[in-house]
Amino acid sequence: MPEAKHTRARLLTAAREVFSQHGFQGATVREICRRAEANLAAVNYHFGNKHALLAEALNFTALKALQTANLNAVGSPEFRLRLFIRDFMLMLLDETNGSPCQIMARELADPTPALNMIVKEAIAPLHEFLGKLLREMVGVHLEETRLRRCVLSIFGQCLFYRHSHPVLQILHPELSADHQEIVALAGHIANFSLAGIGYIARQQCQPPF
Repeated sequence: MPEAKHTRARLLTAAREVFSQHGFQGATVREICRRAEANLAAVNYHFGNKHALLAEALNFTALKALQTANLNAVGSPEFRLRLFIRDFMLMLLDETNGSPCQIMARELADPTPALNMIVKEAIAPLHEFLGKLLREMVGVHLEETRLRRCVLSIFGQCLFYRHSHPVLQILHPELSADHQEIVALAGHIANFSLAGIGYIARQQCQPPF
């Protein structure tokens, strides 16, 4: 049934757009079907309900591809960290791609039962991947607690620009959110993080403040 497959694909594309823009609570089946040019019964027919549609829309292939590409990149761990932050920021902030990162960001701000799945299948592997990358940079001597804080700090910087976008628009209306600006922000986060990680690695033997 080719037409049924096309309808299902259109529903998934529309769902990713609507979920990333409005979150699960704000997204309506009516709006998803309108964008997909499908009738209102199509979501129930193809997915069962809106929760099942969200689970299907949260396809983490792009996140896994990001990690695979990073592993295959030629360069130092520092270069790969820059690459990771850039690619993650583009997935997180580029409003044109309806990426799972945007849906995840919405879910973190307004959790639904899908959050457990997101943590298990996407967030935990992503944190583990970044932790291993940082371990390549600093070596085995950095204790786990400090390493974990570095991982959380990097993700915290990235997510700030997603969650604080409405505030930043008021504070700095001149700032754009185009590809060039996102790449520039990613470069700043990488520079800031590399300097901080280097300092922490050197100061590990000193007592915490």
